[in-house]
Formats: sequence, structure tokens, C-alpha cells
Amino acid sequence: MSRILIVGSGDIGGGLAKSLAAKGHSVWGMRRSEAAIGDGVTTLSADVSDMESLIGKIPDALDYVVYSIASPEFSEEGYDLYYVHGLVHILALLKQQHIHPKRVIFVSSTSTYPQHDGSWVDETTPAEPTAFAGRKMLEAESKLAESDFAHTIVRFSGIYGPGRTRLINQAKTGSHCDPEPELWTNRIHRDDCIGVLEFIIEQDLAGKSLDNLYIGTDCQPTTLFEILEWLKDRISDVEPDHDVPEASRRGNKRLSNKRLLAAGYQFKYEHYQQGYDEILTEMGY
Repeated sequence: MSRILIVGSGDIGGGLAKSLAAKGHSVWGMRRSEAAIGDGVTTLSADVSDMESLIGKIPDALDYVVYSIASPEFSEEGYDLYYVHGLVHILALLKQQHIHPKRVIFVSSTSTYPQHDGSWVDETTPAEPTAFAGRKMLEAESKLAESDFAHTIVRFSGIYGPGRTRLINQAKTGSHCDPEPELWTNRIHRDDCIGVLEFIIEQDLAGKSLDNLYIGTDCQPTTLFEILEWLKDRISDVEPDHDVPEASRRGNKRLSNKRLLAAGYQFKYEHYQQGYDEILTEMGY
């Protein structure tokens, strides 16, 4: 069994920590709060943006480190502190303590791709972000790539799942998007985010070759029009149509998960209807 540190133990990181611990691995989960993460997981309370809070918190002889934090604020300063400087702090402490994990896994975002023309995007597509979120994610990725650690970066698309119901709420309130021009969206269920990260660790443990970069997204890019109309039909009791706010129209690209599928990952939720149907049923619809 392996010794694994999950830096950032919220919805995804905490779920990963509990799943790995249940399989017998020695798991430490780092988070800003002191709240326990779950059975079998040792909780470490620290703030990655504050180097002093991290001193003495990194376990020795780690086999894997997963960096899966969420900035507490959606701002350039917040992203810089938590994604860039936070990662740099962790990498520096690993070196200072002479810890050489088999692999460092960094959870990134497809906001690194700025495409707005509905084009297909895969891991070979140049990442040239224009907004601060994508720029800071790419900067953090570069810090890891420049390090001496074997690593894998996973760029997740829009994450949905229990408690992540933004599109459901939009559909309930009658949000509408015209079918033309097409506005493509991409998503992945929370459980598949956890599954992908666990899959990477398992593949590495099995001696399988891994790429340094994967796009984590389900098998079906969908137009905003299609998913809103499907959700409204599924819910049935919704408010009259009105235009989707401009803030919900950011991005317009189709993401490919072919590299992840070729590696052997099997999705629990291959497309949005599977995942949202389950969520809506749990919500009583």
C-alpha cells in the first residue's frame, strides 16, 4: 500500500482521500479547517498560501501527492496565492525534506483553453488563456513541469454532481439559450473526477505508462440549448423562459477525452443525462 498526501481535501480531494483510505492506503488530507475528512484519513490543518502553517505538516516517505485545492476567492490574487504559490510551497517542502514521490498529480482546469468558436480541443491544442483563471492555472502547471518531480496534470471541465446544481437552478428558473449559434459546453461528474485521479495512481502503481497531461471531461460535449431544454423537460415544473445571463455564456469549445479513454479509464457517467437524472431523482424530481 502507498503513502499518499492529498493537498486540498474538499469535495473532490476529500472524496479521493476517503476512497484511497478505504482501499488500505495510508492517506493524509490537508485542508484549511480542522474538520475531520473521514475514516482512515489523517487530517492536516494548514493553509497552502502560508508557508509557516505548512512547516512540519508534510509526512515523510510519500509515494504520491495530489494537489487539488480550491481558491477561497475568485480573483487573480486568490488564484495566484492558492494555485501558484501554494503549489510552489508544497514542492519546496518536498525537496527540503528529501521526499521523492513517484508522482505529483495537479488538478487543473480547461479554462486554460480560450477557444470560443466551437472547435474541438485536446491535449495537443496550445493552451493560450486570456482570462486570469486560465493564466494562473497554466502558470501553476508550468511550476510543476519545471520541477524535478514526475507529474501528471489533469484539466477538468465543468464539474457537476451533488451540491453542484447551477444548471439545474438555471433550468428551474426558465433560463433559455437560442439553438443558433451553437454554444458548446463540457462537463464531468464529481465522482468521475475522483475516479480519474484514483485511476492515475492505480495505473502508476501497476507500472503503466502515463502522459503528463489529460483532459478530464465526459464523452459528450453538449450545447447549452440542449442541456437546458433537457433539464426543463425532466423537471417539468419550471418558470417561463428568459435569456441566460451573459456570465453563463463563457467559453464555446468541444473537449476530447480520447487520451483518457485510450489509457483505459471507464466513466461512471459518460454523458450529462446519466448524471443529472440521478441528481434530479435524489432531489425529488
